[in-house]
Amino acid sequence: MSRLTGALSLDARQETGGAYLAPGLVTVTLLLVGFGLLSVYSASSFTAQSEGLPDSYYLVQQAARALVGIAALLAASYVDYRVYRHLAWPALAMTVVMLVIVILPWTEPIAPRLNGARRWLTIGVTFQPSEVAKLAVVVWTAALAVKKQDRLRSLRHGLLPFLLVIGPLCLLILLEPHLSGAMLVGVLAFVVLFVAGGRLGHFIFLGTLGLPVLWDQVMNTGYRLNRMMAFLKPELGADDIGYQLNQSLIAIGSGGLFGVGFGESLQKLFYLPEPQNDFIFAIIAEEWGLVGSVLVIGLFLAWALLGVRIAGCAPDLFGRLMAVGLTALVAVGALAHIGVTLGALPTTGVNLPFVSAGGTGLVLALAVTGILVNIAKQRRC
Repeated sequence: MSRLTGALSLDARQETGGAYLAPGLVTVTLLLVGFGLLSVYSASSFTAQSEGLPDSYYLVQQAARALVGIAALLAASYVDYRVYRHLAWPALAMTVVMLVIVILPWTEPIAPRLNGARRWLTIGVTFQPSEVAKLAVVVWTAALAVKKQDRLRSLRHGLLPFLLVIGPLCLLILLEPHLSGAMLVGVLAFVVLFVAGGRLGHFIFLGTLGLPVLWDQVMNTGYRLNRMMAFLKPELGADDIGYQLNQSLIAIGSGGLFGVGFGESLQKLFYLPEPQNDFIFAIIAEEWGLVGSVLVIGLFLAWALLGVRIAGCAPDLFGRLMAVGLTALVAVGALAHIGVTLGALPTTGVNLPFVSAGGTGLVLALAVTGILVNIAKQRRC
């Protein structure tokens, strides 16, 4: 058992007032979703009008997705989280099938290529299997980690079986291509296994073995190499390879302390690509300034802390591991998005959970919240 797991267990025994966890998490989540709807409207209104659509077109879409997500939250909050342990393998198998379908050459009618990548699957509804993979991997890793608890400190008998499954799954995501998605799935599995008791040295060793693959993906893919160069030297190619990052930094810098005002962003006027998705935090910083940005970051921090507290109060190891993984799913996504917009990470397509426009990510994040609420309702502290 890792030190972190021990700390969580000790925290669970010491905590005596956990009744606030579920309502607190739901309150923070609804605040983020509500602010996200405002931000999506502001960031997308000009784009919608330029496409001959009503200025509220993307807002209406996002509101509909939010309603579906809230329904998923409510449903998940009433489903005993222990059920997911029995569904871990079937859910992972279904995810693998969807990821295979996405990259097959003859499935483009239902898995179209958009912006050079095939990441979406349309079977009645359109969604991203790579987003579903995050949840499936967290549940599966938590379930198997409980079963292999006494062997996790062994590289051969503990971590290797996980790698033999998660590695090919990440490869499927990488073939879409979706490097950031594959890396996020790997990070989530790492977090769960580390908390379960895996040895840090083994993770460093496995990460080192994976560096040549990452290097090959960056160096031999033109747009990824350009993004890395723009990250290392953002002042170079401001009108070319570093355009997105520079426009994001201009938006953030223009916000000042209190922002230019809601709906008054200039960078959303075709300067900053995908302002309602990949760079929505930059628009938030421009319109709401440093004060608004800090408040948004504070909400995500509160969400993450509540998630960790729920993990500490979980009634069993599976609930604890799953709660940690699900908390990381949202927290790491938020950290990656904000890091990209600030230039602290290389530019890549990562949505801001609860806030960015998009159906799969929003519904998934709300469903994750519902699972955490169910764990919180069965807390032992």
